[in-house]
Parts: sequence; structure tokens; C-alpha cells
Amino acid sequence: MRTAKILAATLAAAGALSVGAGTASAGEVIYDNIPSPLPGNFASYGNEAYSMSQFGGEVEFRGTSRNNLTVRVVMSSWACQRGNVSEQTCESGLRKMKKYFSVPVSFAIYSVGPENSVGVKLWERTKSFKMEYRPSVSSRCSEGRWYDEAQDACYHGKAFVIKLTGMTVRNLPSKAIISVAYNTTAHGPNPIGETPCDKTSAGCPYDSLNVAVSEPSEHTLSIGAEPTEDPFVDSTYPEMFCDGGVQGTFGPASCPTFWEGAQPIFEVTAK
Repeated sequence: MRTAKILAATLAAAGALSVGAGTASAGEVIYDNIPSPLPGNFASYGNEAYSMSQFGGEVEFRGTSRNNLTVRVVMSSWACQRGNVSEQTCESGLRKMKKYFSVPVSFAIYSVGPENSVGVKLWERTKSFKMEYRPSVSSRCSEGRWYDEAQDACYHGKAFVIKLTGMTVRNLPSKAIISVAYNTTAHGPNPIGETPCDKTSAGCPYDSLNVAVSEPSEHTLSIGAEPTEDPFVDSTYPEMFCDGGVQGTFGPASCPTFWEGAQPIFEVTAK
């Protein structure tokens, strides 16, 4: 199963071109790199395959609204109810009927320290979200992918949005670091450990859950700015830090050949 997870993660990191997003919450959009309409999938990185506990990015907000925040994050699911992506046997319910699994996710907002370092934690909350299983293999696609009728394209993973509302951050600065954290079998803030789903061909669905990213060449950023091309990560995966960063500590991970400027895909609105 570890080999399957690494293969799925490698394919996920190879990515998919982006053209998509969703409708903003009521209020002023102060940062947005979710394109619209949302495509079938994006490049992505997952906690289990990449030994991560926390993943995020630095953002610079537009406008003056800073209260009652809503954050939308694009996730990418490679999880199957039966079978798996690497063996091209993914099955997930009936055609056109979405199936879900639940995962608690922790959101955090930090101030930005000197030289784009992680500053003070300004806000944090954990909430359980319904995550989508990836659609079943389609006969219209090769390599065990699913078919997206809206895009007329085939994808390995499935992109979707989760949303957290009612975030009140006092004295929110113009720049901040937003992070996402969740637990998997061996990684996350509090790893879950071995459970019965590890013994199935599909594995545990949270082990195939990723955070979607976009790259500069995809031009998804429409509101606000990205002050640095380095993503922020707490990971023990050494390839992420070829040009700087500290393994096992949440902070910027510099390795242009690994990340290629990849940034987590967020939208932030405020009132």
C-alpha cells in the first residue's frame, strides 16, 4: 500500500491544468487563486505520501475588509471506495452519485515574520468536513482515470472545495500564512495509526487525500498577491528542502525543482 500511495502522490504532483473555482461567500474577496469554473483536478500534495503534518502558503490581501473571514480551500481526492488508483481499479458508488468520507481538518492563520518566516499563530479551528471519493474508472479514459463531462477530460484525482466560515481574527495584517492540517495513518499532527481500512485494497481514504496546488504558469491568482514562491510545510520528506528550509518544522520549503512555485489554492473573503 505504501508503494501505491507514493505512486498516486507522484501522479498527483505531476498535476493537471487548472481552469475552475466557485462562487465567493458574501463579503469582499480579499485573496483568490481559485479559478472558475473548477477543473476536474489540480496538482496536489498529500500528508501520507509526503510525510507532512501541515501545509500552507503565504498570501497578501487586497482591500480593507479584515473581519468575519471565510476561507475556501481546494482539495484533491484520490480515494476510492473499492480498488485503488495505482492498480487502475477505482470504484466509488454509482455513476454521477457522489460518495463521501469524513475528515477533521485544522485551519490556522499566522502572521508573517522576518524574511517570510512563520510568525505568531493568530487563529486556529478544527472542523470535520465531508470529502469526496474520486469517481470510478471510465472506459473513455486510459490509465484508470475518471471522465469529467464538463471539461471533456480525464483525471486521476478529483478536485473539490471545502469552506470554513466565521473566522474572526483581531488585527489581521495585510500578509498572512494560511495552513491546513489533517491526520493520516502515519502522518499529520496526531497520526491515526493502523486501522482495518489499511488492510483493504482501497486503503484508508484519508491517506489518499491531498491539498491542491497551482503553479505560476497556470495564472490562477486573480485577487491579492503571493509574496513568495515557497510553500509552507511541516514535513520530513527531504526532497522538499533542496534549497532551504527545516525538516520537521512548519516553515517555508525552498526547492524550485520540486515545487516549481506551487501554492495551495485558497479563496479568502471578509466583511
